[in-house]
Amino acid sequence: MLRLSRRQLLKTTAISTALATTPKSVLAASREKLTIPPLMETKRGRPIILNMEETGYKLDGSHSVSVWGFNGNYLGPTIRIKSGSFAKLNYHNNLPQSIALSIQGLQASGELFGGAAKVLKKGESWAPIIPIDQPAATCWYRSATLANSAYQTYRGIVGMWLIEDDQSLKSQLPHKYGVDDIPLILQDMEFNGDGLQLFKQNQPHFVGNRLLVNGQEAPYLDVPRGWVRLRLLNASLARAYDLRLDNEQDMLLIARDLGFLPQGKAINSLILAPGERAEVLVNLSEGEGVSLISGAKRGFFDKIKNVFSSGNDFADNTVLELRPQGEISAFSKKMNESFNTDATAMLESKIAQVRTFELDVTNGLINKQRFDPRRVDISAKVGTVERWIINSSLPVGFTIQGAKFVIESQDDINVDASELAWKDTVWVKKKVQILVKFEQPSSNTHPFLFGSSNLMLADMGCLGIMIVQ
Repeated sequence: MLRLSRRQLLKTTAISTALATTPKSVLAASREKLTIPPLMETKRGRPIILNMEETGYKLDGSHSVSVWGFNGNYLGPTIRIKSGSFAKLNYHNNLPQSIALSIQGLQASGELFGGAAKVLKKGESWAPIIPIDQPAATCWYRSATLANSAYQTYRGIVGMWLIEDDQSLKSQLPHKYGVDDIPLILQDMEFNGDGLQLFKQNQPHFVGNRLLVNGQEAPYLDVPRGWVRLRLLNASLARAYDLRLDNEQDMLLIARDLGFLPQGKAINSLILAPGERAEVLVNLSEGEGVSLISGAKRGFFDKIKNVFSSGNDFADNTVLELRPQGEISAFSKKMNESFNTDATAMLESKIAQVRTFELDVTNGLINKQRFDPRRVDISAKVGTVERWIINSSLPVGFTIQGAKFVIESQDDINVDASELAWKDTVWVKKKVQILVKFEQPSSNTHPFLFGSSNLMLADMGCLGIMIVQ
């Protein structure tokens, strides 16, 4: 039961009265327009310059505070690159802490991947040249600093990395960046009265009460009539999202972390684990605007209650309000796009080895062990496929670097072949069985990591080292 002080009660009554007498159009008008991260494309060998630095930004919408990001902005630019080309990266660390970066989903050797093994001290730079050789995917870059990845990612060391290929570019999918192809970086946060980010290290979980997308709370975006493509990234530290449209309209799921599904699948809701990505299409050919929300649709009194709640529920669970512009079309184009993917062939693979992992979420352990940089937990061979069985004491995200997998079964229920897509991150409720394919080498000096995608748990040591030779 919600208990309010006299002051809160008076304030609630005042807000209730104001909201009740305010037209819905006026309330909607109070939203800010969604900020789209700048796009950096690697054409004609142009280098990708990423300067990590502090800047000022109004995270809570009203107080300008110090945040972290890239090139003078909160968060990083969206990198878009075509498969078959080279990424000429140029990182520079202007922050007061040492930072390691990883591009989660990138299929590159351990030496070029970077990650925890490549630490940039204050003032240091790194300029790797990485061949991009993988199908179209929505990847992301973030802090991978051992024992400090959660804090640094939370401060704003986050960005999207989009890989295109001939199939994705020739498809009928929406592809105008920021117009009908929208990047959405989801983060949950908590602020003090001055708008500063609140954070506690050395905890197994962090769950904030404010939901931000691209650094804003409950924004809107004007979009053209027709199909709109949403590229979703859960950049939160520990929270999973249950995403849906507030009018109960279906979305069309077309891609997971590292590739397309064989064909789009109509879904009513989507669970997104920390670090997980997905692409969905929303049909806005007719009707009014629609909002993407996390959790159940709220009524008027739910919104009032959550304004004063001190729990983990969001003050506003709106991710983004989509406002279609233009005339309603009499002919709504059907989206029957199909995609060539070799993910389904994994079901017929020869299995080189079967491994079982027990995740202790409470204590941050894998198979009763904590991360040790001197211990190699997995030795695999390039070109092989392994079956991994992952059990967890509590629901948690699980991720792997430098390799990719398909989900064979979840909680002992087989996944249908029509739903298979390449992935690197998965939400483990109780038990997940995956088929992992190793295509990139790593070494003792430049290993890959696997383990919890909950960065709070990862910083506690819920990680392992993987060598692929």
